[in-house]
Amino acid sequence: MSKSLVLMRDVISIYHPEFRISKDLRAYGIKNPDIFNTERLIEESLAAVGPYEFVDESGYDFTDYSDSKTTTVAEYDNVMAIGSVESKIGALRITIYNPHKQALDYMYMPYRDWQRLKECSYGKSEHKERLRVRWNARNDHYNSFENFRVKSFEDLARA
Repeated sequence: MSKSLVLMRDVISIYHPEFRISKDLRAYGIKNPDIFNTERLIEESLAAVGPYEFVDESGYDFTDYSDSKTTTVAEYDNVMAIGSVESKIGALRITIYNPHKQALDYMYMPYRDWQRLKECSYGKSEHKERLRVRWNARNDHYNSFENFRVKSFEDLARA
């Protein structure tokens, strides 16, 4: 199972306004998830459920100045990284694909909280910032990020 399929199956086909009303589009999305820009569809799904609008501006995706991030727990070392946060100006709404569980997890991180957890100066550019944490498989726990986990996509959208 792929990240695109799980995003399509568990979020987009349920919450995205266009997929929700069209049985044919849902079926096509499940059959061919890799041809869609699932990250963009997640953003649109968040806006459909949450009390804000999708605007896709520099530094934020939504009218409440929060930003959507979609990430994956790495299969080889269980690390989850959220890159390119240096220009973000508000809370982060994080959708996590966990291939070990073939499922999604969700986190809402207020700006003040993720600012203290970010790592600076990685990669080729000294100005890059990211968030990174290791997932504990035995306890299904995201260590220092665990207190930001929310129970559902709806909770994430409405946080």
